[in-house]
Amino acid sequence: MNETKTVKVNKPKKPMMWLIYVSLALSGLVLLADAYSIYPLAKWTAKLGIALVYSAFALVVGNGRKSGYTAAAIIVVAVLATFVI
Repeated sequence: MNETKTVKVNKPKKPMMWLIYVSLALSGLVLLADAYSIYPLAKWTAKLGIALVYSAFALVVGNGRKSGYTAAAIIVVAVLATFVI
């Protein structure tokens, strides 16, 4: 009566770098829209909406990883920079 036990090994979570890349591209789009006064994206409600929706997406998909927090921080900082500058 030999019983084999299976042991689960916790694998380290891989960083999801694509979240950061998309965040950088979206931040660049928001900053360029502000610089060139592209009307639909230059409104503060559009910028805030983009930041909130993408931040929520990055945090849900990131699932506690540092890359999700970093992606959310990048887009929020970019949108805040458009308000300050």
